[in-house]
Amino acid sequence: MKTATFGTVSHGTLCTEDLLDAFASELEYQVQRNAEAWCSDEGRQERDKYMALIGEAREVDPDSDEASELVNESLPDALHAFAPAYSYFGAHEGDGSDFGYWPDIDQADFDGLSVADTSEVPADYSGEVLHVNDHGNMTLYAADRGRLTEVWSIV
Repeated sequence: MKTATFGTVSHGTLCTEDLLDAFASELEYQVQRNAEAWCSDEGRQERDKYMALIGEAREVDPDSDEASELVNESLPDALHAFAPAYSYFGAHEGDGSDFGYWPDIDQADFDGLSVADTSEVPADYSGEVLHVNDHGNMTLYAADRGRLTEVWSIV
């Protein structure tokens, strides 16, 4: 499945109507860009679930309890399914009105190999590699026998 890119989906508003529209539009975008993933019966069921959620978000009264539940639970949960590894969909830690996809990685809890330089990755290593340089920039790689493929990068 194609994952989302880091960054803002909605900023500067906590208005339920605005968030319903922004979250539903983002979910629709993610569903459409993952059309290939929906070819199996299981995939179609998942797509149909997301499409029903999008329809519900577009039809609901923004002043209702149902709208609040969609904005606070259902839509963020659905969008989180498209978040890259070690990230989340939700409000930014420093700005509660900035909703989007954000990294959520604590090096102490990282199960893969953490390195200061990619040359430290053993030639036969397979798994996740987190490269953190001396400026604090992070890049997550998937390693296959030492061959690195970038998953995401935060500069």
